[in-house]
Amino acid sequence: MSTLNKEGTFDRRGFVKGSMAAAAIMGLGTLAACSPTAKDESGVGRDPLSETGWDDSADVVVVGLGGGLGAVLSAAEAGVTVIGIEKLSMLGGNWAINSGIVFAPATDAMKAAGDKDERTGQEDTIESAVADWIRCSRGNGDPVLVEAILKEEQAFINSLVAAGVDVRTELCGMADAPIARGHYILDADGNRCSGGAFVNEVTKRIDQTDAKIMTDTEATALIFDDNYSVCGVEVKTAEGRKRIGAKAVVVATGGYTASQHMRAMYNPETVGWGVIGHETATGDGYRMLLDQGAAFCPFKKIVPSVTMEPNSGDTFQSNDYQTFWKNQAHSLIMLDDQGRRNRPETMPYTQIGGDLLTSPNYQLFDQAEVDDPNFTLMKTGTKESLAKAIEDGWILKADTVEELAEALYLDPDTVAGEVADYNAGVAAGKDKFGRPVDSMRELKPPFYMATGINGMSGTDCNCVKVDEQGRVLDGMGNPLKGVYGGGNDMFYMNWAGPSYIASGGGAGACYAFSAIVGRNAAAYAQA
Repeated sequence: MSTLNKEGTFDRRGFVKGSMAAAAIMGLGTLAACSPTAKDESGVGRDPLSETGWDDSADVVVVGLGGGLGAVLSAAEAGVTVIGIEKLSMLGGNWAINSGIVFAPATDAMKAAGDKDERTGQEDTIESAVADWIRCSRGNGDPVLVEAILKEEQAFINSLVAAGVDVRTELCGMADAPIARGHYILDADGNRCSGGAFVNEVTKRIDQTDAKIMTDTEATALIFDDNYSVCGVEVKTAEGRKRIGAKAVVVATGGYTASQHMRAMYNPETVGWGVIGHETATGDGYRMLLDQGAAFCPFKKIVPSVTMEPNSGDTFQSNDYQTFWKNQAHSLIMLDDQGRRNRPETMPYTQIGGDLLTSPNYQLFDQAEVDDPNFTLMKTGTKESLAKAIEDGWILKADTVEELAEALYLDPDTVAGEVADYNAGVAAGKDKFGRPVDSMRELKPPFYMATGINGMSGTDCNCVKVDEQGRVLDGMGNPLKGVYGGGNDMFYMNWAGPSYIASGGGAGACYAFSAIVGRNAAAYAQA
């Protein structure tokens, strides 16, 4: 099995725990049929999975092994046979490459760290976390589903702690919730790990089961029987197309952020934006489900992060909302594509609505900020990379704001007016957008300006509708028989609505929802 190790690098292992039959079959259409109603000579119905024509079969097939790993593990632990399908040669998807935060409430890691809710002075509770989640989702989250997911996240982190994994906690950007519900892993040398560390811990557990993992295998269609119950998945491998029989299928393939075609169809305002996440998030699962009549959740407003344009060496190819997370910038403002401020720059990215963000956008700062030893513009940058970006001209410098504006094709009077208004707010001790005064410092020449673009993440996508059991629903609200939805990107709106709740809110719920769905799919397969 190919996974990421705790340091975030790849390490190869034998990845198929069993081989598929060698014979390949001819490519089939989108809706291929199996025959569950076939009779033997006595007239008794036969199990379709015992019929010939399948290259392999299992009780539950999981498509997409990022968050879908949770479904593989929970289904296998429930005692059914499982095949996990992943189109890449490695496991983890977006989870493997994210910053390594998992949101979870009231955990043993929090207790060990002595974390308290600053609002109450008490330890965290599931009830408090549910209330915060529903509040941050603006009432759009289903309380029953949210509670189930939060309890699953809690159990996951507690199991890691019990296994001796070094799990640490931190604040996670949840609005008005001053408590450390963000969890990350340290390796043996005390280094902070990426999301690959969590992926490794889950794959270690899968290795202890009989689940079969198939990488470099792309699912292309769901197969249904004459009663319109799912009975398998068509896949494409290096050897050709194959059919995998199943009594239940979990689709956890992530979103469509890397598909410009689907974005143009469903989120036209994001055309030209960057991608925050894996380049292989091309909407495979969406297409399979929409082909079978699955329903979209209502359209959601995009809540993207802001990213810098890549410069020489791609130094600034990361999220600039991180500018204000730790080493707060004081003489820096953010401008939209018209050169105007439209929000307090300290606003948590989890609260920024898509209508506030434009492509391009601009970060304007001054020499005092450049000279600040803690300022690198990007959290992942260095003073050296900042200096190189200025030297190479990726960050412009000028003696007047008007010169910068003209160089970037902005109206000089508009930009100069915004700087004057900001400086007046500094002098008066009151910002027009409510930015905390202690985070503000007068902007003085010389000035600098960097250009940013918006990046669309998986949780910004529209979403396929599921019910509280994770069953995928059609346009009439009826479940597609035997088809379940897992993972993060594709199903985020079902538990969070149009808001990004907190750092790690996607990763934590991604695993938790998939684990719940895996158990439900196993129960369906056993019924």
